[in-house]
Amino acid sequence: MQKVPLSVSVADAINNIKAFLATKDFEIFADIDHRANASSVDLDMPAARVLLFGNPMGGTKLMQKDIFMSFDLPIRIAVVESEGQTYLVHHNKADYSAHYQVAGHPVLDKMEGLFAALAANASGD
Repeated sequence: MQKVPLSVSVADAINNIKAFLATKDFEIFADIDHRANASSVDLDMPAARVLLFGNPMGGTKLMQKDIFMSFDLPIRIAVVESEGQTYLVHHNKADYSAHYQVAGHPVLDKMEGLFAALAANASGD
């Protein structure tokens, strides 16, 4: 798992990531706001949001190699606040390769590039 520090709030990072994904033709399937959910039952926690997004071309190729990869697809990332710092959190190709029969798959390299681009764009740079 990668934890990348960001220079903006969770809300701003999520907005920037969504705008970036829209330019790359990714579909956003869910935006889960854990803090809002906690608040709905009178509990408090730091800001934490999870985005589920994907593209059938890449995801399908991974699932064709190992159908159990469907457990981790569509792609999910978290943007969280911890001790006053915002982080982008995601799996990396080593994580996927350790759990599924996809080591060396070219889509994993593309995913690594995507995660790097998300981190670069999350702060609005």
